[in-house]
Amino acid sequence: MGDNIATKIDWVQRVLGVAIAAAPPASASEAKSWQAARQAWQDANDAVNDQINALRAAVLDRAKADPENVDVLAAIADKGLNAITRDHRVKLMASILELGGGAPAVLRKSGPRALGLITAFESFIAASEEIEVCDGNPFGVPVSIRATLVPALQGMAAALRAEIGG
Repeated sequence: MGDNIATKIDWVQRVLGVAIAAAPPASASEAKSWQAARQAWQDANDAVNDQINALRAAVLDRAKADPENVDVLAAIADKGLNAITRDHRVKLMASILELGGGAPAVLRKSGPRALGLITAFESFIAASEEIEVCDGNPFGVPVSIRATLVPALQGMAAALRAEIGG
């Protein structure tokens, strides 16, 4: 499902200017919960990206057929998922990369910040009109941003709380 972790770290460092230190490997029992939650988030994130791309294609097809009646979905489709989620998704992805495989020392150090980002992102998703419009789009394109991302965010939050005691 996409790039390997080294490619993602390179992108974050190059584009966002965020340095990500290599994390020491965690023991299997310590990292299992975090790694599973992180993978569930990545899967949810990839699924929503695919949904937005399908929505974008449908909106652009409609815009070509009826350019005078292009609505808010055209603007959303043009922006993509990063713009729809404002800076929440990008900041969270950088934080997830920083947490890496879930080494206890890294989780203790950076977990609270990640937990704050997760909470803020979940609140944003619940209140976002753009996400509501995407999820209820009139094009018959199945989009479920809230239903897909919120459980994954909640899973990561639960895993972090279990690891850092929050």
